[in-house]
Amino acid sequence: MKNLKIGLVKLPVASITLFFFCCLIAAYIHPGTEKEIISFKSDRYSFTHNFLSELGSFKTNTDETNPLIIQKDNTPSMLLFNGSLILIGATLMFFYIQFKKVFEIIEDTLRAKKLASITKPVGVLSGILYAGVGFVPHDLHFEAHVFFANSAFLVLFILCVLHSLTIYNSRFISNFYAVGYLLFCVVLFIYLRIIFFGPQIGPGKVFTENELMLQVIAQKSIVLTFMGSILVQVYGFNRLLNSLQKLNNKV
Repeated sequence: MKNLKIGLVKLPVASITLFFFCCLIAAYIHPGTEKEIISFKSDRYSFTHNFLSELGSFKTNTDETNPLIIQKDNTPSMLLFNGSLILIGATLMFFYIQFKKVFEIIEDTLRAKKLASITKPVGVLSGILYAGVGFVPHDLHFEAHVFFANSAFLVLFILCVLHSLTIYNSRFISNFYAVGYLLFCVVLFIYLRIIFFGPQIGPGKVFTENELMLQVIAQKSIVLTFMGSILVQVYGFNRLLNSLQKLNNKV
């Protein structure tokens, strides 16, 4: 029970909180950016013009080809962002390992236990991919970074569907949590269409300021929505585990 509460409640809350504050601090100390193609320049991180991954780069402006554009050291922001993102990946892995166990312990329906068994490896893979985003900054290897980032969101979509189906087939967890996660699936599906079929942003790509802002704002929106969705699931598991603990104490 103690391990379940750590993996399903305490660690996710701590990791999401730490990631949120690390992002804010990393953005605050970020030395600024310049994007010549859209004539944009700022001496600080822009929430509408900079991707989150730009917090995790070794230097600023590494996508720019003009040698006159200065690349500034970004090590403090990089360590904060990438370190907290790797923690998020590890937390996802641990969460879905415990996710499977909780349905076995409460002796839930056979369908819920089978779905939880399928959900577990997908959740672990999702965690590995998110950690990979942190391990491979975009200015270290752009293609690998994009692969990890896009794959992470794609696998997350599959994970959310499986997670929702597991909750829906449970006798002990309210369908409110399944419906909530399915709504997140809809939002995530829209985001996947934007990143795969929307304007492409990157080195050597031609894009407008509005196209850049669409991708940047969409990315931050889905990350915030994901964190909120996970916290709702955490609340549901916390209620379940507290009920089980009270029942055990009575016995």
